[in-house]
Amino acid sequence: KQTLVVLTALTVSAPGLSHGHGKQKLEKPNPVVEGQVIISGGYEYQASYFQLPKEVDLKHAHGLTRDKEDNIYLAYESNKVNESTHAIAMFNKDGKFVRYIGDSKIAWGAPHGLDLVYENGEKFLYLSNNWLTVRKINMQGEVVWQSEESPEVEPYLADRKKYRPTDTATNPESKQLYVADGYGSSKIVERDKNSGEYLNKLWDGTATGSHFKTPHGVTYDSRSGNILVSDRENKRIVEFDKDGNFVKTISGEGISRVCNTDTWKDKLLVTNLDGTVAYLGKNNKLNDIIELNKVLGEKGHKHPHDAIYMSNGDIVIGTWNPGRLSYWKRKAH
Repeated sequence: KQTLVVLTALTVSAPGLSHGHGKQKLEKPNPVVEGQVIISGGYEYQASYFQLPKEVDLKHAHGLTRDKEDNIYLAYESNKVNESTHAIAMFNKDGKFVRYIGDSKIAWGAPHGLDLVYENGEKFLYLSNNWLTVRKINMQGEVVWQSEESPEVEPYLADRKKYRPTDTATNPESKQLYVADGYGSSKIVERDKNSGEYLNKLWDGTATGSHFKTPHGVTYDSRSGNILVSDRENKRIVEFDKDGNFVKTISGEGISRVCNTDTWKDKLLVTNLDGTVAYLGKNNKLNDIIELNKVLGEKGHKHPHDAIYMSNGDIVIGTWNPGRLSYWKRKAH
């Protein structure tokens, strides 16, 4: 049996507040490829976990979310769209395809970010579409409401096409739905999650000392109750309270072109478009990195676009261009 072991000694600065921390050195091999076993960042790749339906012509695996039963939901963009194309696929906790949610109408444009929220015990999905649209969808696939226009305020009055939603998040205890206009004005738009109406508030990152530059993702941080903005081209994560007040900036090694984040226990998962998925621990210090592009790049897993934790700490990763799904089982750490 041929064995290939790839060693990369990682010397990193532990990410934290913008003033920085001391150096942290990771001496262990990362990644390790041994036969058919791939281990990186303390996680083992499960090659046969996901079986996509044959009719799914996956272009981009854009958005991921899960429910309390560990059912996994994927928002994806297809290479071609027709009357039989879908945009949201549901898998059970074992990676088996269960069903589609919604019809072909939600597949047009560019289906992007996906967020699952429990409201009064009922599950809803919020789907962002780069073509001006945000939809609230129930588990029967029915659209509860949809917003297909930008807010009637600057900077959208002169050019409505500056509105290009990429993701949403909400605090379960508030009425606000935070919409990331990642590919348009680089602002966060507040809407009413019950109606979709604009709530007369935009965030532009000014309080941090610099404006957002492609705020690609927004996440409800279950650790603090705050909202995290993945400010991709500024290579940082910005934390706000639920009222939009600036709390702190998280940056450093492990955080590069961050597309989205997720949390589990005291961990913060960071998905970087340039090939890695990192996770941070207490005080947002780097724990380890899954070197996705290094170990699976030849199979198309090149650009991590979203990643989520399962309830047991396992990780699911979706990639952009080409769209791929992978499941990573947590090892002892």
